[in-house]
Amino acid sequence: MATFLAFRLAAKRVCTGPVVRVYPAAAATTARRRLLHVSATNHSKYQKPRNKSIPYTQVHLVDRANDGKLVKMALNDLLAQIDDENSYVELQVTDPVPIVRIVDREEAAERRKLAKERQKESKKKNVKKEFQFTWGMAVADLEHKLARASEELKKGHRVDLVFGPKKRTAAPSVGEMKEKMQLMADKVADVGVEWKSRELQRGIGAIFMQSRGVQSGEEES
Repeated sequence: MATFLAFRLAAKRVCTGPVVRVYPAAAATTARRRLLHVSATNHSKYQKPRNKSIPYTQVHLVDRANDGKLVKMALNDLLAQIDDENSYVELQVTDPVPIVRIVDREEAAERRKLAKERQKESKKKNVKKEFQFTWGMAVADLEHKLARASEELKKGHRVDLVFGPKKRTAAPSVGEMKEKMQLMADKVADVGVEWKSRELQRGIGAIFMQSRGVQSGEEES
């Protein structure tokens, strides 16, 4: 690791991460109280009352067949009309009036499955690994690190390839640095794609790769 101390700080400026803000405990407590207040009024989307757990005798049903208009009716009458094995009545909000909708169990299960898959892919995308190279690194060491970078990309993670000069060694020309970076990008192109423009400043270069399996289609700042 001592080899990289000469350019580590500069590389960090190139590969900046998100800023983490720490708020006072009092502010956090206030935020939690607000969240609890909203949940108590409109119910958490993960804890919405269903069927006989809905604490109202009269409710307003969202009528999908009639442009989403509200139809007031007795909760017991509504429950008697639905096929309990395939659907259920779910309370959406309580203010200004209790509003419910009929949920298809199969559709709801599919939505939950898709949401979990999206969450899983999002977590993969947010994992970032950094691999450091010197411009004159031995071929064996370079290939070993590239193999590790490829494995991370296959897992769906993002990878930063950071290049810098070896201590007490002159950096190559800009043209040579660009050529070396392109060569490295080509070596992992089968499993990764660049999601952000390359950076090259004062002898420090960086390539930002993400797995081909989780491409966002947009460059991020």
